[in-house]
Amino acid sequence: MLVTRILLGLLAIVAPIALYAGIASRGDLRPASPRAVALTFAIGVLAFVPAEVAERMLTSFTGLRRTGAGGSDLAAFVYAFLVAAPIEQALKVVAVVPAWRIRSAQHRPFDGLTYAVVAALGFSTAQSASFLIARGAPPLDAARAAIWTLTQPCLSAMWGWAIGRSPKGRIDGKYFRTAWLLAVGGSGIAAQVIFGRGPAALVAVVPIFLFAGIVTAVAARDLLQRGAAVPEKPPAPRAPRLLTSIAPPSIKALRTALKREERPISFFWIGLGALVTAGVIVSMVAAAVALGHKIGVDFAVVDRDASAPAAVAPLVLLTVAAILAFPIAGWLTARASAARSVFEPAISAALAIFGVLVLLGLAQPVAVVFALACAPFAFGLACAGAWAGRAR
Repeated sequence: MLVTRILLGLLAIVAPIALYAGIASRGDLRPASPRAVALTFAIGVLAFVPAEVAERMLTSFTGLRRTGAGGSDLAAFVYAFLVAAPIEQALKVVAVVPAWRIRSAQHRPFDGLTYAVVAALGFSTAQSASFLIARGAPPLDAARAAIWTLTQPCLSAMWGWAIGRSPKGRIDGKYFRTAWLLAVGGSGIAAQVIFGRGPAALVAVVPIFLFAGIVTAVAARDLLQRGAAVPEKPPAPRAPRLLTSIAPPSIKALRTALKREERPISFFWIGLGALVTAGVIVSMVAAAVALGHKIGVDFAVVDRDASAPAAVAPLVLLTVAAILAFPIAGWLTARASAARSVFEPAISAALAIFGVLVLLGLAQPVAVVFALACAPFAFGLACAGAWAGRAR
């Protein structure tokens, strides 16, 4: 049993690193300076030490409860968002600085994202190793550690994109600050879901990981295009690239789609779109409940203990139904309003999400974390549905 736990712990730590190494070895994704990547990874690992010391000092001084340290109360929620996540993301930025400043003129835009991902990978690897050593590496905790280590680099890639797109390579600016705050929020939600809840809560990590992964792919493609705009030397023949074969929409196309049209904002369609979204959510959830009863899913277990393993099946069914409602509602709103952008459907989706969060906060506060975890992915799907339904 001990050998099995050790092997699972090693797999949870090594697998994310091997996955990154496999992706980074493909075509244009290769770093310009492997030594700088190794240096950033090492600094990311070492940055975990001051983060751990600072967090322990702050928790002893303020009395806040660390996430996963006995319960899931408001103190653990405050700790995850206002203490742990900001400190950890700040130290990941610090880990990027040496490699980014050294020979900065020779870096490609894509290298900014690479260093951010590698710094986060090193930091989360050390964090997961410490967590597994303290807990004895049972299978569930090994799964938590692996999911955490995979999710964190994708979240840090957001501010890595902001560094890469900066014309002077500055680690500053409104894009960087916004992306950093989004990474902090995503990290706080991920910590609450992965470490602060039961096994069933890991279901909510899926939309976080999907959203962060899609954002990483779009950001990487944008930086690769920026780097190719002014090539330093003639490009050599290369194998087909992973990201270009997926061909997600560019950052410019997304910004254009989210811009207001020349016509005035229609508050009618915004309000109607929010109501349509709410109606589609209710219909999809009702259909999921009917399907669940037909196939024998016990929804009562969610009321008894939403963190129990038996709650996974009903939570997956309800979550999938609610999330799928957003692209349908976005498409319906865009088609009905004959909109040429996704601006109005996006506001409608945001209002619907806000309404869901308010209702959950009043009825079942513990479910707010799950809703926050799904909100970015649901919003993105609503925009995708509106994109498909907009007038050409």
